[in-house]
Amino acid sequence: MKKAIIIVFLLPLVCLAQTDSIVSGPYNWKQPAVENNKIASVALLQGKAHDFEWMQLSANTITGTKEKKQTIPANQEQLIIVKSGSVTIHFGDSTFLLTPHSAAVLMPGEKYILKNAANEHCNFYTMSYRSKATQENRKIPITKSFVKIWEDQLFKPNAIGGGKRDFFECATIMQKRFEIHVSTLKEGIRSHDPHTHKAEEIVLLIEGDTEMQIGDQFKRAGTAGFYYLGSNVLHAIKNIGAKPATYFAIQFE
Repeated sequence: MKKAIIIVFLLPLVCLAQTDSIVSGPYNWKQPAVENNKIASVALLQGKAHDFEWMQLSANTITGTKEKKQTIPANQEQLIIVKSGSVTIHFGDSTFLLTPHSAAVLMPGEKYILKNAANEHCNFYTMSYRSKATQENRKIPITKSFVKIWEDQLFKPNAIGGGKRDFFECATIMQKRFEIHVSTLKEGIRSHDPHTHKAEEIVLLIEGDTEMQIGDQFKRAGTAGFYYLGSNVLHAIKNIGAKPATYFAIQFE
């Protein structure tokens, strides 16, 4: 009888923990419905993470020529990565043109303006998050918003026929370590042996066909998709296509 009571008591707690956790695995881009002169958005994943009390990755489309004013909540940061098209972003005294695969990291409370930079609509990912820790735990955090333009990131070839673009690695107000690079894998090549790390990771595909080992399973995301890898989850990515595969590796903790 006592065992039955314990099981009944713990079951809701287990279910709640599973509901609040983002599941490691493949996800795909979902095209938002186009609305002229608006930003249309679709949440692709959302929930709790190891070091975030809340995070969301969304697909977004901006159309028309009107400027869109945005404000980051005081308890959040935001990452924008352009998937296709181009968009101008203005914050502070600066304006930048975000070309495909360019990124912007926006600090809590930042006020910024987005404007479609071409006749066609622009598609972009937005990653929004709130940290579980406080700023006191950060090591000299970057506290100002910044951008990284794709064309400015140097491609560094490697010995296995691929290469890497290092975007940044730093602490921010909401993260003790935030690191982004872009890897290119030659066909038939695995990036590394299966491994784990404390930092969670999003592998955001730019081009090519890939397969990700997650634990003891092998999963595939679409060519316009991504993989979410939880803290200390065993993983390794392989290019299974007939041409090079390129992807963002986004680590955060």
